[in-house]
Amino acid sequence: MFVCICNAVSDQQIADAVKAGARDIEDVQEILMVSTACGTCRQTAEAVIANTLLETAAGRSRPMHANDIANLVYAA
Repeated sequence: MFVCICNAVSDQQIADAVKAGARDIEDVQEILMVSTACGTCRQTAEAVIANTLLETAAGRSRPMHANDIANLVYAA
């Protein structure tokens, strides 16, 4: 699912960046340019980052689905 339409960045790309060492939105922005144009996607991108960090810490490997991301965004 695309998170950042302006820069064509998907949730999987964000998750991959986190798994490669990114730890916050600024780290991911340096790699993928997510949320550097209009900024509308920032909250969703941050939710994907947080969820990926939690999954990585818990050793979970189940990929996120669109509903998971929507639940994270609406909960915030």
